[in-house]
Amino acid sequence: MFALAFKALKSRRLRSSLTILGIVIGTALIVALIASTSGLTVNISAQMSRMGVTTISVMPGPRIKMSDSDVAAVASIAGVSEVIPYYSQRLNIDYGTTTLSVTLYGLDQSRLGSLYKGLELSEGTLADMYDPSGVVVGSSIHDPPEGNLQGVNVDELLLLKGTSSGRGGSSTYSFLVKGVFKSFGQAGFTNIDESIFATSMGARLIFKLSSYSGLYVISISPEMVTSVTASVQEYFGSEARIMNSKSMLETVQSVTNQLTLFMGGIAAVSLFVAGIGITNTMFVSIMERTREIGIMKAIGYGAGDILRLFLSEASINGVIGGFLGTIAGTLLSFLLSGGLSGMGMMGGPRAPGSSTTASAGFTPAITPQLMAFSLLFPIGISILAGLYPAWRASRLNIVTALKYE
Repeated sequence: MFALAFKALKSRRLRSSLTILGIVIGTALIVALIASTSGLTVNISAQMSRMGVTTISVMPGPRIKMSDSDVAAVASIAGVSEVIPYYSQRLNIDYGTTTLSVTLYGLDQSRLGSLYKGLELSEGTLADMYDPSGVVVGSSIHDPPEGNLQGVNVDELLLLKGTSSGRGGSSTYSFLVKGVFKSFGQAGFTNIDESIFATSMGARLIFKLSSYSGLYVISISPEMVTSVTASVQEYFGSEARIMNSKSMLETVQSVTNQLTLFMGGIAAVSLFVAGIGITNTMFVSIMERTREIGIMKAIGYGAGDILRLFLSEASINGVIGGFLGTIAGTLLSFLLSGGLSGMGMMGGPRAPGSSTTASAGFTPAITPQLMAFSLLFPIGISILAGLYPAWRASRLNIVTALKYE
């Protein structure tokens, strides 16, 4: 039956090719969109988890001035293991034709290990807490991914410019590089590779800051995160914005899961449209082959044989379209991820987290379940689309079919 069905499809190559093309497009969209959004979910989840599920971020509103007394008060809250205050400044590294926008954090560098799990030095050392000019830089500042840019090494000066320009131009700040972190990527909303870490005292003195830019609060266990978050929110009131890695991760996963379902639904609709095309093509084919069906019945083919013949044609369409669509969708998913990873490349100032290094880890999630679905679903749609036309063909009267011109 499959040999006869394949021969019938070959005799109508253009029509069969257009029918299969519709299946290929629908299948490719399903694979590409689901794989890309699933891969993005995995990537973002990994970035969030690098800060640890026990980390709580506290960012003050314009009316709140965080001081050491606030740090002590938060540290006394039940369930708090550690409080890490920090200063932050947006600065630029000027490479001439290109400007890299970075964030400088002033904090106790010895506590970075508690904040970012797995963060290690590739060379040099951490700056002494009383060193006002010593900094540790991310890997992309030490060795920029763009080969034409000059990096900075240990014991070299790093010049940073302020982001706002007054009449006298933007201020320039000099720091001495004490160490370089290994490539780490994104952690939450911070791109470690494009960040600079100064000492708390250095940031306060150099930038003349009187209050902290924020706090990182670490709870003693994941189970205590919710209660600690509520207590910290109660202490600072509605003026402070408080987020924890657990809630951010749940929100991101919820959004990306909905995006996956939405994108997958759009692709499935296109596949159903291809199924309608199969139904239409098969009805036309039956009309053209009515006399042929009559001859087949006259020489001994039964209704079941005719039914299987046309269902075989429909299933062959699904098999070829699903196979080619799966391959095309896999390639398209990598193109999509490459396009998303390419955002934020050279041009103007780049914000932390938008660099090529931050997004380079975004790989489409090509799972065995997705592969099986992308191969079997088009076949199922094709068989369902061809079921009624095949049944109609099997029910044709022999005499009527033979008389059909």
